[in-house]
Amino acid sequence: MKTISMKLVMAGIVGIAAVCLVGCSDTEPVAYNPPVRVVHEPTALNAVPPTANTTTTTTQFGNGTVEKQTTTQYNPGYTTIGPPYKTTVVPAAPVTRTTRTTTTTDE
Repeated sequence: MKTISMKLVMAGIVGIAAVCLVGCSDTEPVAYNPPVRVVHEPTALNAVPPTANTTTTTTQFGNGTVEKQTTTQYNPGYTTIGPPYKTTVVPAAPVTRTTRTTTTTDE
């Protein structure tokens, strides 16, 4: 008896859920038109100039001798290549509707 009543309760819950899903579904599909327009623009090449970092170290020894050492790190110039196109999202112009009214008269 207990299992039969539990089965009836579960069947009732499933039935109510099915009715809710059917009742909430749209009868006509609605097309979504986003209010933006996507523009693809070619990207430019970027040239990075060469750089040189120089470091100078001075050391004085106990006998009075001073040693000066200079180290230079060179980074050659190069060109960066990004993606072939840059994507830009532009707000679309609002939709305007034109209504034309024609009036005819009989004389």
